[in-house]
Amino acid sequence: MSLLVQITDTHVLPPGELLYGKTNSAAHLASIVKQINVMEPQPDVVLITGDLVEKANEECYTHFLALIEPLKQPTYVIPGNHDSPELMAQFFAGMPYFPVDDATFQYAVEDLPFRILGLNSHCGHSQLPEFDDTRLAWLDEQLAQSDRPTLIAIHHPPMITGIAFVDMVGPEWFAGMAEILSRNPQVRLVVCGHSHMDMSGRIAQVPVYMAPSTSHQLIADRGIDIAPWYINRGAPPVLHHFLNGDFLSGSYYWPEGFEGRRIDEDSGLEWDTLKSYMRGRKKLADPPL
Repeated sequence: MSLLVQITDTHVLPPGELLYGKTNSAAHLASIVKQINVMEPQPDVVLITGDLVEKANEECYTHFLALIEPLKQPTYVIPGNHDSPELMAQFFAGMPYFPVDDATFQYAVEDLPFRILGLNSHCGHSQLPEFDDTRLAWLDEQLAQSDRPTLIAIHHPPMITGIAFVDMVGPEWFAGMAEILSRNPQVRLVVCGHSHMDMSGRIAQVPVYMAPSTSHQLIADRGIDIAPWYINRGAPPVLHHFLNGDFLSGSYYWPEGFEGRRIDEDSGLEWDTLKSYMRGRKKLADPPL
């Protein structure tokens, strides 16, 4: 068993600045960090899937780093369309957050029960994704090296979402990735962000989980090309639970200062007794640990 927490699209600005004049993205991220630090059980790793900052400059990355440094867990980041992979490589050099060593700005994490491959879908000065032949070759080579269960992290969703502003580049950009994944069954999950909403889908045979933003949410009509609505509210972190060789994914809200009571305490029954009532006459095998 292993627990990975994903957050995404933090959009940090310099201290004191509000996103679009109304969203305190830094305060939202600070709150999420506190939530992660009090989760029970504690996750094994935190993954932040791009758009770390709103403006790719050293001041924003310095503020972002100060906000995530309290995290107790090993933490990794990947670039989004608002980031600069080149500046990230310079800024995070010598730190564990972005362990890249070539111009693809991609990396592998090997010290968990599953592998993490952090990919780079950043495209120059565009908001749209790109995954060129060099990055594809890196992915193909990495997957050829090991058949261990693998989670892939990328910023843009490599799937058609039905949302016009997300899909405007079409499916061509991830076609090569789909072909590679179709012959690599060890890839169990692709996680992404970018769209500021939650959604599940698929690339080749692999499930895709698109996490909502810690900064703000967007509501987009499906099948109608109009601008999305903006909601000034951060989303809870997502927990990807690696269990029995696969991932179970979903929001995992654990509020700071939470002092709720467990249901066994409210019922006045011991937990084992309460579970026996749940079973009734049905005999169950011991659940997996």
